[in-house]
Parts: sequence; structure tokens; C-alpha cells
Amino acid sequence: MEAVITQPEQIRPDYETERGKAMPSKNHALIQSRILVTLSKKYGNQYDFLSEVSLDMAGKWVVPDIAVYPQLTFDSLHDETRMAQMPLGVIEILSSSQTQEELVEKSTQYFAAGIQSYWLVNPLFKIIHVIHNSETYRNFIGGTLTDEKLGLSLELEEVFR
Repeated sequence: MEAVITQPEQIRPDYETERGKAMPSKNHALIQSRILVTLSKKYGNQYDFLSEVSLDMAGKWVVPDIAVYPQLTFDSLHDETRMAQMPLGVIEILSSSQTQEELVEKSTQYFAAGIQSYWLVNPLFKIIHVIHNSETYRNFIGGTLTDEKLGLSLELEEVFR
């Protein structure tokens, strides 16, 4: 019997097609978990931070890296695989196979669906862009990120350590 080894390149197109996003990497996963843990510790009594949840945006399914919701109720008998309720905010982490322009364009779709705040994390340059609409944004390089719309703050050194 011959062993079959599946290369990541063979898996990648299905992953990307299914989720509509690039396959995450180690750095992507580290940053995502650090943001989730840090924000959950600090704001878990006010918000829920959902990782890789499917959202229904006008019949199109999208999967943000992190969705920021007001506190949700856990109901073990009624789970949802796709959320119709839009989050208050979305955090996307740029992957090496994506362009920043792709994710900025995606922010437009999120805002049209009612999202108030969009964070674009660029691991290569250790920058987080906080966008509130096409004309209102702030770039954070080191120090404390503050999102006035959601009332969140985050030390960048905790994310990019």
C-alpha cells in the first residue's frame, strides 16, 4: 500500500474557496490568538470575541478572523453555524497571500452590512489600522491602540511580541 502525502498547496484552494479568505499561517494564528485572549480578558464582561464565525452578509457568506459582538447567550441546544446577526466590529489579519487592498475593499462590504469598526492587522509591518468608514481611520504602530467606537484598547506589544 502506498502512502499519500497531501501538500499544503493542494489543500489551500479548497480552504480559500470555502471560506473566501487566505489560508492562515503560524504568525497569523499567533496574532489572532493574542488579540482574542487579550481582548477577552479585558472586555469579556462587555463583549464576546468570536473566531472564524460565518456571517451572512446579504446572502454572501464571509468569515472574519475575529468578530466582536455584544455579549451573547450560550445555548447548548440551539447552535448556529452561520450568523445572521452582524457583529459590532471585525478584525482581519493580513495573510502573506493577500493584498491590503483586498481587505480594505472587504471593509466596505462590512460597513454596508452595519459593522461599526474594522481592524486591519498587518503582521509584516506590525501595524493595526482601525477603520470606521472610508474616510475615518487611524494607524497604530506601537503603543496603545484605541477604538473609540467600540471602547476598546489594546497594547500592540502584547500582539506583536
